[in-house]
Amino acid sequence: MQTYTPSDPEFSNSISVVESTDPVSANNANAAVKQLIENDVVLKESVDLLLENSTKVGDVSGASAVSVAGSKSVTIKWSDPSDTVVDGVTIAKWKGTILVKKAGSAPTSKDDGTQLVNNTVRNSYSSTGYVDNNVNYGTTYYYRFFPYTALGAVTEGTAASVTPAREVLTLPSPSATLTYNTSEQTMTFSNYDPAKMTGTGMSATDAGDHTASFTPGADYMWSDNSQTAKSVTWSIAKASGSATVSTSSVELDADNLTVTVTVSNATGTIGTPTTSDSSVATVSKSGSTITITATEATGTATITIPINASTNYNATSKTVSVNATFSSIWGAEWDGTSTTAWSRTDAAETFTDPQPAVNNGNGSSPFDSCMPWAGMERVTDSEAGTLVKIPKYWYKWTRTGTKMKLQISDGEQDGFLVSPAHADRGDGSGERDYVYVGAYHCATSTYKSTTGVKPANNYTRAQSRTSIHNLGSKVWQYDYAMYWTIMMLYLVEYADWNTQAKIGYGCGNNSGAENAGLCDAMTYHTGTNAANRTSYGHTRYRYIEDLWGNVYDWCDGIYFSSGTVYCIKNPASFSDSSGGTNVGSRATSGGWTKAWTNPSASGFEYALYPNSVDSNLDGSTYICDYCSYGSSGVVLCVGGNYSQYQRYGGFLLVGYYAASNADTSIGSRLQKLP
Repeated sequence: MQTYTPSDPEFSNSISVVESTDPVSANNANAAVKQLIENDVVLKESVDLLLENSTKVGDVSGASAVSVAGSKSVTIKWSDPSDTVVDGVTIAKWKGTILVKKAGSAPTSKDDGTQLVNNTVRNSYSSTGYVDNNVNYGTTYYYRFFPYTALGAVTEGTAASVTPAREVLTLPSPSATLTYNTSEQTMTFSNYDPAKMTGTGMSATDAGDHTASFTPGADYMWSDNSQTAKSVTWSIAKASGSATVSTSSVELDADNLTVTVTVSNATGTIGTPTTSDSSVATVSKSGSTITITATEATGTATITIPINASTNYNATSKTVSVNATFSSIWGAEWDGTSTTAWSRTDAAETFTDPQPAVNNGNGSSPFDSCMPWAGMERVTDSEAGTLVKIPKYWYKWTRTGTKMKLQISDGEQDGFLVSPAHADRGDGSGERDYVYVGAYHCATSTYKSTTGVKPANNYTRAQSRTSIHNLGSKVWQYDYAMYWTIMMLYLVEYADWNTQAKIGYGCGNNSGAENAGLCDAMTYHTGTNAANRTSYGHTRYRYIEDLWGNVYDWCDGIYFSSGTVYCIKNPASFSDSSGGTNVGSRATSGGWTKAWTNPSASGFEYALYPNSVDSNLDGSTYICDYCSYGSSGVVLCVGGNYSQYQRYGGFLLVGYYAASNADTSIGSRLQKLP
């Protein structure tokens, strides 16, 4: 017996073949067996073919269709199925996968749509995918996979869909701050990508609003799905305005009533100029010329010249400071009759009478805002004590018969002289802008101008002169120039010879000198501490206490030789008997003053002295105050003392003392000449 093994490996069983000694019989038997075997093989192959032709492979896995916004393409990925194997027997072999694309709905078969690829290499597109570039934005595409076997069995696989879309762009916005600089400038925009959009209108030169336009590229759109151009407003800020003025400050005075200022290089039109104080200066414009005109009042003003805004520049302004110096004149005139009253003239003509304080209260005066009165103030000096500062002024006496007119100005005027205390005294200091006088009588022991201390007294004028000057090189005894500097201010302000009636009786307690400072509590600078103006007490005029009261004041810079009056300007030359300039004659008897000399000596025009007196007057007419005379009198003291008399006012002049005389009723006052 022999064994027969089939050639087809799927049939592994061997068949035994009978061996026979009879060749014919053996061959016949074996032929039958062989035929059986062959028939079995054919049957097996037929079965396999039938199975393969009717069995499909599975579906693809990991299928996806992805479109990146703005790419105008779709990437499709999938993994091909494996062969179908049952009990170790492959019943379906994968041959390939057909990818079919259809717009709007999924393909129903491999012939329903556009066949994109017939992939026969397993998993060729599982990683990198297949890229479909033939798509339109906004259309939904379906991609269906059709795996098939070698025998043509097709699996209707899964489908993936996607709608390609343009990339959404954010509208650019301006991101820089630009200011006009005369050159073209380009605005930068956030979210602007020239690779994705086109932009125009992003550069300009002039200030103001500008419009840029942005249009998305083919693969891009705005958030509203549009692709049309959109406008974005951007701006260039105006630059700061500017201009040049020919001067930033001007001086106006009698010689320069009008001044012009030229405006140039203005970045805009010139507006209408204004003045901060039209009572000082007015202003007008003609083209680029600004005319500033004085009102002839002293003061300051600011002229503002507006420069209007223009296309490229903001509005601005230029200022010109104005300092106007004009001398006002205040005057008073006495008609020379028995009346004590004066009439007001010049700028003081409409002034009302001052109201000095009573009982250390308050008061008022129209001269409080006029120089030099307004500039009088108390100051403290380490050498001399408490002083009153007096600004320089200019004065003029005019005499017509018995009439006397006094004018005071705060500036230079034709025919006017510098106030006597401030005038050039020949001491090398020239004219002084300010002088100082003691607010109080000189104090006992120290000789300083001190409150709360009794006045020093009972010494000669020469002794007083030395003691006062020992305080400092610029400290001197009160002199006739200072006396008239103060009394002229009083006359123009109060327009009356009668100081006691206008401010207060003053004098004192009628028994002896009292401590200085009895007017310190006074709210106002001028008045009386008495309960009423017609009661005796203590007074002060513009902070100067007891000009007529408590004690007389020695008055230097003047001496007499019988009926002749001599004056000295330089304090270093003060003397009781020599070195003076003859300024006129005095009355050679005592009495109430009726008239004054008219001194003509250069530099001593202020030095009026009574040349007519009347002992029969009662103190209520003419000058009101007494003028004493003695043939041996050579020195002068002024003002009243503590004795209560209606002849002891501010114009009391005592000229009968010899140089060697001293008295407890006579004190002194100092002055400082810087």
